[in-house]
Amino acid sequence: MTSLSDAVGTSGVRRDRAITRVPLRDQVHHAIVDRILRDELRPGARISDTALARELGVSRTPIREALLRLEREGFLEADIGRGFFVKPLSVAEVREVYPVLWTLEVLALRSAGAPSAERRAEMDRINAALEAEDDPERRIDLDGDWHRTLLEPCGNEYLMGLIASLKAVIRRYEYAYMQNAGYSPVSTRTHEQIAELVSAGDVDGAVPVLENNWRFTMQSLLGWLHEVV
Repeated sequence: MTSLSDAVGTSGVRRDRAITRVPLRDQVHHAIVDRILRDELRPGARISDTALARELGVSRTPIREALLRLEREGFLEADIGRGFFVKPLSVAEVREVYPVLWTLEVLALRSAGAPSAERRAEMDRINAALEAEDDPERRIDLDGDWHRTLLEPCGNEYLMGLIASLKAVIRRYEYAYMQNAGYSPVSTRTHEQIAELVSAGDVDGAVPVLENNWRFTMQSLLGWLHEVV
């Protein structure tokens, strides 16, 4: 495998993805994610923090930080006494998580009501950035920002925390799908429809659009997973 230092040329840019101007822990995180998505670290494989630190030319501290983050994001699972392992992709997990996610988002949407003019402007700004973005990880981040901006006025921190935890689970699936299938299930047009409806006070009309947005993503992932799992 190519080391992190070897993968960075004289210009400071990684040959297969840019990693400059970001903290070391994020560079390490990206490097491990890349290996998982490219099957260099296959499902079920044990992750050695010592070997990764040596390979990437960094200390074990950013490696451990990245591994803990990847466990939270659903890429890895931990076994006390044995360390971290690459978590297999699961059709069952997708079927279980997405309906709970859209149900919680609908609950938050009904409590949030119509957005303020400032919040609507921020939603439009995020959606425009999403439309122009090609990087899978950045698209997932922007999509999350848009949904959070829409739902935050619900004022229920516990509900928003549950939504965030479920999105951490599905992040790996969406990232892997966009990276490998070459297609993004994120629809900026659907975002526009939801924003227009809630801004007009038609939350009931926005609810099925929000649900269908997540259903479409789930079905796209399931179709791909049935081919690769």
